[in-house]
Amino acid sequence: MAEVYRPIDVLEKQVDMVRWWLSSQWRHNISQGFQAMADQYITMKNEDGSTPPVDMYIAERLDNAETFFVHSNIIDRLWHFTDVYEAHDHEVILPQDLPCPRGYIFLEKPIHLLDARGKVTSVKVILWSEEKRGVTLCQFSDAKDELDEVNQEEWSTFGKDRVVAVGEFPLLHLISWTWGRKITNLTPDDFGDPEKMYEFHSRVTPLEVYQENMDSYALMSNRFNGFLVSLWEFVQEQIPFRLRADRPMLKRLQRAHSTLSEVTVIDLRTEDRPTQHTDPDHVPQTIMWASRWRVREHKRRWIDKNGDYRETTVSAHVKGPAHLPLIEKDRIFNVKR
Repeated sequence: MAEVYRPIDVLEKQVDMVRWWLSSQWRHNISQGFQAMADQYITMKNEDGSTPPVDMYIAERLDNAETFFVHSNIIDRLWHFTDVYEAHDHEVILPQDLPCPRGYIFLEKPIHLLDARGKVTSVKVILWSEEKRGVTLCQFSDAKDELDEVNQEEWSTFGKDRVVAVGEFPLLHLISWTWGRKITNLTPDDFGDPEKMYEFHSRVTPLEVYQENMDSYALMSNRFNGFLVSLWEFVQEQIPFRLRADRPMLKRLQRAHSTLSEVTVIDLRTEDRPTQHTDPDHVPQTIMWASRWRVREHKRRWIDKNGDYRETTVSAHVKGPAHLPLIEKDRIFNVKR
């Protein structure tokens, strides 16, 4: 497996995952474990009404999904935002919420959730795919994450090295959202009877555990859904930038017969700090505002820390101190030959 030192390294991670789901000797066991979950999702049906095998479905979607790399600072901001997220326009999922039909999100650091058993799980990779009547989400955990309690159980049984060798990003969960489905402000009642989860997991965990953790599971589902919708909104702004793979990376991708070539990098803009004057006699200039005025919507361009040209849109606004009068002006164009 390739290590991620730069955003473009994620392209190789995506190719590695495609290979795993196409050729790994363990993929069938994983696929069979999630097939029953996939069979009930109407968005994953083939033309003839059958459900595709999970391994082939994931491999095909991974192979042509747009690639997104999300920096830790954005993850922290958006995950913290889910504490105060108020769902109004996004209580239900709509086609226009998706930034593209298929996407592969690689998180620089995983987010942690509580599953239906109350165990801490990690989410490192998110794959979405727009289907006929909705969108299907695949969550993949991080087999190396020491905070993941599911990992700890696997490590104690098989050893950490073997667990990681089997698959660096194990499939954690499959979710299907049909258009118009409620995805936020969820309650335990929205998840149905805990006995279904108990039966699905082969009665390994006592039923009482699922019943006790339904409230926390609903809370975690709300937080993850709010995080993903917020991330999708951020991706559709003009702040994220596309980073082309360098020549060595492109050659490796070509040898792997992959069409991937660029990564959309999700990062915070660099803060513009005021000039620090070293002259001890420098006196800051005070601006004497006389009025307020309207500023039209316009484009703002800058060069980021990587030397790439970026562009964003500044919305129309009123400039000047709030206590001053607003001066309305008509614009006159003098056109000469």
